[in-house]
Amino acid sequence: MRGTFMLFLVIFLTIIGSAAFYMASRTAFVVGGGRWWFFAGYFILAFFSLAAMMAVRKYYPVLHPILVLLSGMVGVLLYMLLVMFLTDMVNIFAHFQPKTFGLIVACGTVLISTFGIVNTSCPRLKTVDIELPKLAEPVQIAQLSDVHIGHFRGKRNIEKLVALINKTDAQMLVITGDMFESFYNLEPKTLEPLKKLQMPIFFVSGNHDMYVDVDSVKRLMRDAGVNVLENSMMECCGIQIVGLDYMRPDDHTIDHMHAGVGRATIENTLPTIALDSTKPSILLHHNPVGAEYAEKAGIGLYLAGHTHGGQLFPVTLLNDRIFNYNRGLYRCGNLQIYTSEGSGTFGPPMRVGTRSEVTLVRLKPECGR
Repeated sequence: MRGTFMLFLVIFLTIIGSAAFYMASRTAFVVGGGRWWFFAGYFILAFFSLAAMMAVRKYYPVLHPILVLLSGMVGVLLYMLLVMFLTDMVNIFAHFQPKTFGLIVACGTVLISTFGIVNTSCPRLKTVDIELPKLAEPVQIAQLSDVHIGHFRGKRNIEKLVALINKTDAQMLVITGDMFESFYNLEPKTLEPLKKLQMPIFFVSGNHDMYVDVDSVKRLMRDAGVNVLENSMMECCGIQIVGLDYMRPDDHTIDHMHAGVGRATIENTLPTIALDSTKPSILLHHNPVGAEYAEKAGIGLYLAGHTHGGQLFPVTLLNDRIFNYNRGLYRCGNLQIYTSEGSGTFGPPMRVGTRSEVTLVRLKPECGR
């Protein structure tokens, strides 16, 4: 374990160092300054920005503005690097003057970063039509995932999401994990807007809820009138709603998000939940894994989140290769899986190449029924 960590640390520092060196070289070219001073500045800024992003779960009221600023800088630096690289590619043929080069990079970085911030602050209502086996009558379900309440989001964000849900004809709301990402705003008043929803609400925990304090998160959700499903099932609108805590799919899979070895897995937990095979069923789990076990259990629909769809380009391209069910609707045998891109963000409050969403799942009986 220690050897793996050291290897990761070396790779991590090498990537940051290489990016900082390249950016310092191009910045020095524009302003005519000392390259090594710029290198030190970029390296330190990148290192502390990433450190702040990983520390957002902490509750430091005095450091709140600094954590917000530095976490946001992760996205700004990413797009500054990409814009700088693309401008360099064009510069091979265009031969920009240093000031022109710098102006293009500065304007491109500001435009993309601003777009990313605005994009994530305006969640869309995404409608998905699904035929659910054994369903007798149409049912509409609203889904929230990855709200990530903390330093960037609080009560006002929940009010915005509730207002969007109230514009629909949803008969229930399901929340598929990562409601919180920080002790900051982890308090009852944050969830008060949920009480304005005149519908049953179901919640399963995610990995960030675990990082904060999963017991406190569940208690706050219950106090807000939410049904917390802990490896259990409840029936609503004639549908069996199965909810699992954050866990690995099976004992053979390694999960780096702290779903530890020796704990419950989807493979060994689903068979312990008594399902009526004559009724439709939906599985709620934060991470879209273990689809084969859900299909074996006779589940008709699997609702998840976790991936954010990659959140930021070009991470979106990497996510498509990491997750079998990255975003949108998929099928695994007789099982359908829908992975939400989520309504919040992790790290920089930006989305480029993805959208913050509230999902309206419109369930219909199978054709011919």
